[in-house]
Amino acid sequence: MTLAEAGEIFAYWEQNPPAHLVGQAVARLLGWSPPAPTTPVADIAAAPPPGLIVTRGGDLGLPPPVLDPAILRANNCARALAAAKREAQRAHP
Repeated sequence: MTLAEAGEIFAYWEQNPPAHLVGQAVARLLGWSPPAPTTPVADIAAAPPPGLIVTRGGDLGLPPPVLDPAILRANNCARALAAAKREAQRAHP
């Protein structure tokens, strides 16, 4: 959205405000005030998104992640060598 388009929307809202804002303004004029949030904002910000299950890796019985490039390369070489040996055994039983 460009700044000009946003300006057009705000100008339209000046003449035709959204119904929920009009209702809220009338309610405040009559003495209503919104309830205070029961959950601190920091807790809401730290919470995982709805529908996303977040757990620690150890809770699932998984090993800790390996982030060392040298160890990852060695593991990949070992897997490639094992795969090559399997292929060689299949080709020449």
